[in-house]
Amino acid sequence: MTASRFTDGPVVVGIDGSATARAAARWAARDAALHRSEIGMIASANLSADEPHVLDPLRDRCEHALAEARRVVEDSTDTPDPLKITTQVVDSPPIAALLDASDRARLVVVGNRGHMAGHRVVLGSVTTALAEYCRCPLTVVRDTPAHWSQANVVVGTDGSPGGRRAVSAAFAAAALRSVPVTVVHAWCDADVADMSVPCTVSDWPTHRSRADAWLDDELAEERRRYPQVTIRCAVTRDRPARALLDHAQAAQLLVVGACGRGGFAGMRLGSTSLSVLRSARCPVMVVPHDR
Repeated sequence: MTASRFTDGPVVVGIDGSATARAAARWAARDAALHRSEIGMIASANLSADEPHVLDPLRDRCEHALAEARRVVEDSTDTPDPLKITTQVVDSPPIAALLDASDRARLVVVGNRGHMAGHRVVLGSVTTALAEYCRCPLTVVRDTPAHWSQANVVVGTDGSPGGRRAVSAAFAAAALRSVPVTVVHAWCDADVADMSVPCTVSDWPTHRSRADAWLDDELAEERRRYPQVTIRCAVTRDRPARALLDHAQAAQLLVVGACGRGGFAGMRLGSTSLSVLRSARCPVMVVPHDR
């Protein structure tokens, strides 16, 4: 993945007529306005071979959903230059269509679940697949109102390459929005310096000092790149997912790497990233592996 993948190309939104898809379109519109980028919306009219008689009604529903999402986008921004918006109904399955679009997109945005998912489903199958295989950053949005104004950006890091890519994406997002970034490091998941050392309550003050120093060094490059961004560091003796969810309660965006240091070779989506995708109330950006 080249650096330009994070800055060039359109924002692509998956649309299926659900409330979460409209929320995703609203969030994507504001992000596209900040980046001055094009926004493209895709709806899938994919059918099995034995259902050709419903193709026209399905296409009509897709067109209606796209028209509704377009109105949401137009109503969500107030910029001197209107956003360039494109809409497309595709015949391929939604996962395949959005993965294909992710090759040329700056960002893919989807709702956490589609219109076919029940209320007990917190993460739909399309969203789960995209989180694992998307080739550009993916933002997952719920149908609850997203914080904007001065709410901060939260990111988790563990010293892994994936964690560092997430930190870079979080600082870029915070700089563009002129908000602080909170960097969370859950030290007790495993020690950065020596992962065999256990963490006990009595040892915590000593380990906390080491972890603070490590995190300060870890963020040195981003401090130089974004001197205007206020940084809040949170080193905590907690599990990563729980620590991130706690600090992101009032955030406008939570950023995670697809997989951290705990993953095995070939793993595309780690347990921490999956946990926050399932439970976070704010939008979550998943930054993919470097491929």
